[in-house]
Amino acid sequence: MAVRHFRITLLVCALTLLAVCAALATTRFTRLWSRSAAVPPVQPAVTEKIADSDDALSAGLDANEKKLLWDIEHHGNLLTKFGFKVLADALARADVPGMTEIFAPDFCGEIPISSQNFSVSRDFAEVSRERVDGQKYAPLDRGRFMARLMDYRLRFGQPPRVEMKLIKLAPEIRTDFAGPWNGSCALRMSGEMGPGQPGEITLQLQYQLVQPTEENLKAGGWLRSARISESLTARAPHYLMRDATAERGIDASLFLDNWYVPPDRRQPNSGGVYLCDYDRDGILDLLIVDVNRIVLYKGLPGGKFRDVTALVGLPQQSSANTEGLAAAFVDVDGDGWEDLFLGGRLYRNEPMVGGRSGDHAPTRRFVDYTDRTNLRLRQGCTGLAIADYDRDGLADLYVCYGGRPKGSSWIEGTAAESLGNQLWRNKGNWQFEDVTRAASAAAGSRSTFAAIWLDANNDGWPDLHVINEFGPGVLLINQGNGKFREHLLASGPNDFGSMGATAGDIDNDGNIDLYIANMYSKAGTRVIGNVCPGTYPEPIMATMRQFVAGSQLWRNKGNLEFEPLGKEYGVAAVGWAWGAALVDLDNDGWLDLYATAGFVSQSRSEPDG
Repeated sequence: MAVRHFRITLLVCALTLLAVCAALATTRFTRLWSRSAAVPPVQPAVTEKIADSDDALSAGLDANEKKLLWDIEHHGNLLTKFGFKVLADALARADVPGMTEIFAPDFCGEIPISSQNFSVSRDFAEVSRERVDGQKYAPLDRGRFMARLMDYRLRFGQPPRVEMKLIKLAPEIRTDFAGPWNGSCALRMSGEMGPGQPGEITLQLQYQLVQPTEENLKAGGWLRSARISESLTARAPHYLMRDATAERGIDASLFLDNWYVPPDRRQPNSGGVYLCDYDRDGILDLLIVDVNRIVLYKGLPGGKFRDVTALVGLPQQSSANTEGLAAAFVDVDGDGWEDLFLGGRLYRNEPMVGGRSGDHAPTRRFVDYTDRTNLRLRQGCTGLAIADYDRDGLADLYVCYGGRPKGSSWIEGTAAESLGNQLWRNKGNWQFEDVTRAASAAAGSRSTFAAIWLDANNDGWPDLHVINEFGPGVLLINQGNGKFREHLLASGPNDFGSMGATAGDIDNDGNIDLYIANMYSKAGTRVIGNVCPGTYPEPIMATMRQFVAGSQLWRNKGNLEFEPLGKEYGVAAVGWAWGAALVDLDNDGWLDLYATAGFVSQSRSEPDG
């Protein structure tokens, strides 16, 4: 079991080294609480890549280096199981004697003398974040440091859930395993700080300990020093969100749940959710496209929904090909009513014959117009983006396509056998023209899950950011003459494992900013950080480090200059990120960020991401 867990935690690391070996051989945001945490989608496609990881590691690293990296990670697993878990459980119980057994008698603790403070106080939540200012720390002995931890712990009325997540770990002298080990971790406490009042505290810790063997950890006194470099405290007078799926009329059992199906039936991309007021009654409607079922829910007064899929003429089953999951509401004919692109087919929004109002019955229907249009997509469509890019009054369609890494390498950032994405210009009368080549809009050989339209330079013409699964995305700048110019957000390695994107003006400065949902891995960060300097050329190492750096918030400074702020704003370490959304959840005039993540996990309650 330990070996299996070890292999899973090293998944991203192995894939990262796989890429290298193949190439060489050839405004701030805070978390909202919910009584029922969202379950991340399982990504079985990842497991397909695990099989070759051992061979790839052997190909790129000599036997001693490979063994050292695996041994360090093995020590990390031991530290998590026999060290961090024991300390976390003792802290949750407020067991001071138990904690004392873990801290070395001559333990040296440190807390910031001066810090950068950021706090937000609203009627629905209070958030405070403190980060060390410079390198000024005050020393604390064992007793006072434990008292500081207990001060955080005792803010919870009931025993909180306490977790310690390993981030970095390595012996102080690279080859001296018997000497001291250094690293960092995140200590998170979550629970209720009062009846029905959720709260959480997260501490970023840097530590030194003895060699984390099972014997040393069970003997106690293994923690020699620890430093609190950052703290985040948040609380709310009530839970901000709750699961209202069933009471609103949505039947979740209709859709695929990867946690409850055999591994061979799991789907990495099981569908999507789309909002539109298709009948223009002032209430949003909800389309759910899933591998098991397609459902159009009509929004009703009071926030409930009614299944009208069959009544409005839409199919209830998706097609077997990948286009069956691609959907977009778009007013194709410019009549003011939004039509629907679904499963490779186009449906026109028309009045329903004999439709009545007042009883919540549908008054509009969707009629299949596919045979009247020349729009045909290639296999492998992964997403659609809608905009009137040429400002002729007709909505155009940008089609995204995925791919596999070129030559099994992630270093090049391109996809093998890729024909690029497609831009279809709406000519009217349900006719489209493929202008991809003429407009220079293919975005190269990128593997693209999504693209997003925005006016990046405030010239009134829609620009397009195209993300990339295997490397940096690209911003296509609309020249206003039917053509696009490629523009990179940064000159060096950036954005990797991108699965989603969203855009909005986060700081209300008039410039549209970007948030890119990328891959993040604590284990991958450790392995790459522990690779011996000089093993690979620095440009390749820089690319490798970007593989696991996490999601990125790009602040638009104007003049097509973008500043990466994901780590500084605390929105990078989401996990293996997918779709994200910028939305003003509290109606205060500032956009909030909802970020999702999914990963292959061993259990529903302990996602590895």
